[in-house]
Amino acid sequence: MERAIGAQVTGICCCATAPADWQAVKAVAADYTSARLVVLPAYGIHPWYVEGLPDNWPELLEYYLDQNVCAPVGEIGVDGIRKSISRELQRRVLTIQLELAVRLGRPVVLHGARAWGDLVECVQPFASRLPAVIVHGFSSSSEIMRRFVAMGAYLSFAGSVCNPKAATVRGAAVQVPIGQLMIETDAPDLFPTGGTPAAMDENNRPINQPSNLKLICDEIAELRHIASDVIADITASNARAAFLS
Repeated sequence: MERAIGAQVTGICCCATAPADWQAVKAVAADYTSARLVVLPAYGIHPWYVEGLPDNWPELLEYYLDQNVCAPVGEIGVDGIRKSISRELQRRVLTIQLELAVRLGRPVVLHGARAWGDLVECVQPFASRLPAVIVHGFSSSSEIMRRFVAMGAYLSFAGSVCNPKAATVRGAAVQVPIGQLMIETDAPDLFPTGGTPAAMDENNRPINQPSNLKLICDEIAELRHIASDVIADITASNARAAFLS
C-alpha cells in the first residue's frame, strides 16, 4: 500500500472472490483507507468458486454489502479457463448476484476470461438497471468490446496491455470510448512487462502489486497518443463515476 501511494495511486477496488475471503476484504478496506488512499471493498463470488457454496450465501452476501453502501458486487461473472466448472452453475450464481446488485443499486465488477460472449449474454438483460458495469481485465475482440460499450459498460485494462504481442487487447484499449476507459493491475495477477514485483511466488513468478498501475496508464497513453497524466485524470474520473456516483 505504501508503494502504491508512492506511485500516486489514490484509489483501489479490492475484489473478493468467495465467502471465505469477504471478512478479509472488509478488513483490508478498513485498515488501509486513509487521506492518501481509498480502498473500496467489493463482495461477490468469482466463477471459480461457485461450487460447494453454503445455502445461505445470498443472504450473507447481502449482509456484507449492507456494511458499506458504496461496495460493488464483484468479482462475478463466467469463466472459460477452468473447464471443469459447470457453466450452467456459473450462470445461475451470476444471475443471483446481478439481481441482488439491481435491487441494492450497486455497480458490478465482471470477470469473463475466455467466456466474453457468454458474459455479454448474461449481463445484457440487467445492464440498464445497474448503476455501473465494470468489465475487468478486458481481453476480447472489437466486436465484444462494442457490445459492452453499447450497454454503457466501462472496460478496464490490466497488465496484458503492456505486452507488445497482445494485439487484440491493445487494439481494444485504443478503440474503447475514452469516457468508458478504466485501468487496473489485477494484483496479484496479470503482471505487466517492466513491472516491479511485490515478491516472487513458489514457482518464481512475479507477484503483481497496485504500484504498477502507472505502467498500464503510460502504455495506454502511448497507444492512444495522449499524455499519460491526461489518461490518469480521465480514468480516475471514470472510476469515481463508476464506483461512487
